[in-house]
Amino acid sequence: MYCVQCGSAAPPENKFCNQCGAAIRRSESVSPNDRVPQPSTHLTPDAPGAAQAAFQTPPPPSPPPTYQAIPQPIPFPPPMQGVPQPVYPSVPPPVHSIPQAVYYVAATPQPQTVQQINLLHSLQSRLQRIASTEDLQGFSLKQMFSDVFKRRTNAEVEDYILVGTSKTTPVIDLVETGWPKPWLFFRVLATMVVAYVALTFTLMRSGNPNLIPGVMIIGAFAVPLATLTFFFEMNSPRNVSIHRIATLFLLGAVVSLVFALIGYTLPLLGVLGNMAAGIVEEVAKLLTVVIVVRSVRYKYILNGLLFGATVGAGFAAFETAGYALNQGLLPSGVIGMLQILRERAFLTPWGHVAWTAIAAGAFWRVKRDQVLSASMLFDSRFLKAFMIPVVLHMIWDAPWQLPFDGNYILSAVVSWYVVFGLVQQGLRQVQEDQRAHLQTTLATVEASMQTQGTVGVT
Repeated sequence: MYCVQCGSAAPPENKFCNQCGAAIRRSESVSPNDRVPQPSTHLTPDAPGAAQAAFQTPPPPSPPPTYQAIPQPIPFPPPMQGVPQPVYPSVPPPVHSIPQAVYYVAATPQPQTVQQINLLHSLQSRLQRIASTEDLQGFSLKQMFSDVFKRRTNAEVEDYILVGTSKTTPVIDLVETGWPKPWLFFRVLATMVVAYVALTFTLMRSGNPNLIPGVMIIGAFAVPLATLTFFFEMNSPRNVSIHRIATLFLLGAVVSLVFALIGYTLPLLGVLGNMAAGIVEEVAKLLTVVIVVRSVRYKYILNGLLFGATVGAGFAAFETAGYALNQGLLPSGVIGMLQILRERAFLTPWGHVAWTAIAAGAFWRVKRDQVLSASMLFDSRFLKAFMIPVVLHMIWDAPWQLPFDGNYILSAVVSWYVVFGLVQQGLRQVQEDQRAHLQTTLATVEASMQTQGTVGVT
């Protein structure tokens, strides 16, 4: 016997199904295969015969869907004034199949980097105040040296050099006031380096002592003359001749060396040791420039830079030759002489030439076209700038040395930064002279036209 509700087998004596509790009708006999499931009622034990709806056990509920928040773009921090803002990629974590976006977030400068940048700006501002210069405008080393390797004929080189006389000095209206593009200095340097290498090679192979003076002179004069040529090209008015430069180079070197030797005899400077050279030699070179060049014809700051570089180059060349000779007399001989020549040649552009150029350029900024007077040497604009080469020279010869040859690096960076600041002022002075000359010319033309009109009316 089977239950008509669920199809379960039931003993004949049962009145209710053991599985679903439905009443068993004995007059019905249904096999399990003939059963058609349909809703039925379950009987509670307390109320037999009450129906309950039969149902299958529902499947377990599926877990609720999980959601992962999509990260939002990280907001940019406010940029710091005056500090470059680098950017670094920031990628959010992957979210299923959603396309990934890359956000670029401005990196916040580290406190140490900010302090270094602020310190650099502070030192730059203080240096400008001392030297009475401004920020460089339109300056580019790449553009300045862009003409170094251009081809030029011998006629072009000769015309480029033959300036400064009464017939070859350009009128002020034709003077270039942009940043100069020097190129001749490189040819001078290359020519003398080739000559030095050839003589040195021959000396080492042959051992002929007659070549030693040639090696010593060319090695001592090569870089000073090339640096001097650079300042000659930076003199935009082109009003200084090669004859004037050659005279000042030789005479200035001798006079400045004599002044320096006299200065070293002063007893008050003995306490400074080697650092006394910063005072003695810079004063000696400046006095040489002031005494030798007294003409009011040379009124431009660029002229003063050139005169100072000329005396500084002569001083450096003669000093290097003396050191090389002394080294050659030592047991090290020729090897020691060649070593001192190489070291001094490398350091020359950052030393005497630049230092004396700063001192003379600052003095010409005060002098201009006026007659020389002692009061100019005590002008604050000159004195503050003059202390820059003096202090740098003292640091150069100091008994203590900064790491990684920092004494030389400091002198090179500061010296040439001030030099280019004075060059910029010199170019602006030429521009002012051009404007004044143009206004004078226009006033003369207007007066001439008015005079002609008056004569015509009469």
